[in-house]
Amino acid sequence: MSRSMMTLPTAADPASVVDTDAYPFGDSDCYPWILAARADLAADGVAILPGFVRPEAVATMCAEADRLAPLGHHSLVQGTPYLGLPDESFPEGHPRRALVDNSLTAVAYDLIGADSLLRVLYEWPRFTEMIRRMLDRPALYHYADPFGALNIAAMSAGDELGWHFDQTDFVVSIALQSSSGGGDFESVARLRSAEDDAYDEVSAVLAGDRSRVSSVPMTPGTLMLFEGRNSLHRVTKIEGDVPRHVALLAYDTVPGTDSSELLKLVRYGRSPETVAGPGVRSDGGQQQ
Repeated sequence: MSRSMMTLPTAADPASVVDTDAYPFGDSDCYPWILAARADLAADGVAILPGFVRPEAVATMCAEADRLAPLGHHSLVQGTPYLGLPDESFPEGHPRRALVDNSLTAVAYDLIGADSLLRVLYEWPRFTEMIRRMLDRPALYHYADPFGALNIAAMSAGDELGWHFDQTDFVVSIALQSSSGGGDFESVARLRSAEDDAYDEVSAVLAGDRSRVSSVPMTPGTLMLFEGRNSLHRVTKIEGDVPRHVALLAYDTVPGTDSSELLKLVRYGRSPETVAGPGVRSDGGQQQ
């Protein structure tokens, strides 16, 4: 009988959260699934590991997300695909002046209890090392952001993330629950580069050109590594009564990396001075 059939996931055993039959790991870079993830990242900027988190653990994480979502901060903002304000030095119709809608509820790190399976997995050194090996980076550290190091993005009917490029080199996420409709993660891989902003191509996508758009499967339990700095991507508008829950796990290659105060206020409705304990809602939060 396999290990995953004999044990239930517990906070005392972080390895029990992962399907180690499908994804065995140890002190090696040569596991086939690690090499495959590296190859996928090199080719398309995204690596998908379906079923990485065991179904029993996913169910527990989903129940936690449902419980915590009302404590999160709902934000509705407009910005450009470059995550900034419109740059009026560019002409009308330029993508640097385009506005897209972004709305979601963010459950901050400090609201996720110490015994949470999600938090235990994120804080487990062997899991961090596993992510480092897939990303093929010399070192990897947890974010220093008390809100955003680990957070849950809960998206309900009407929520969406418009087309955008990330400002970080990579994002690590775990799909917990699919919405009853919409909520598709769509990407245009490697649309721009450091040498070419590809503004014409970006404008075409914003205008509805889907010739290079691909939908990235995010079934519950999937671990995704995504390099979104040069890949235009979005989450389509949520439909139906079942919300979309995704956990976002933040790392960087240098220690002590933190988010800006503005980002904390916009995304979490709070500043570090208003840090709340697990299960306590800050007065700065906004109910969805």
